[in-house]
Amino acid sequence: MNIFVSYTTRDDNVNKKLLERVSEIVSLYGHCYIDLLHNTKKDKQQHVEFMLSQSNLLILIASSSVFTSKWVQWELDEAKRCYIPIIMVEAKSDMNNILKNLKSILATNAYLLSNHRSEKFKNSSENTMSLLGGNV
Repeated sequence: MNIFVSYTTRDDNVNKKLLERVSEIVSLYGHCYIDLLHNTKKDKQQHVEFMLSQSNLLILIASSSVFTSKWVQWELDEAKRCYIPIIMVEAKSDMNNILKNLKSILATNAYLLSNHRSEKFKNSSENTMSLLGGNV
């Protein structure tokens, strides 16, 4: 399972140290990609786009400024367009609470992590039909 972590470092509580800990935890569930930690490519944006397109899950580190970041908004829009499930982790407190929230949410959503998508749905009606088990 490929897991893409979306975040902004505009808020003081989201920093490299936190993201390293997030990577350790998320890596227990699959291959974790965090741009700040894992992107060594020359064309960084192209690599982010590629890694997101290969993801089975997006984890949003939802700090105070996350919804005003144009890059985070693009990542969320792209994930929705590609039918990539999104899990939001509240990140408006200190590192220990953020990591506690992350662990709890990952444990609660273990079904998403164990049932990765074999192929992405081609359009929303196919996606809806599959989720509801019949024609819509």
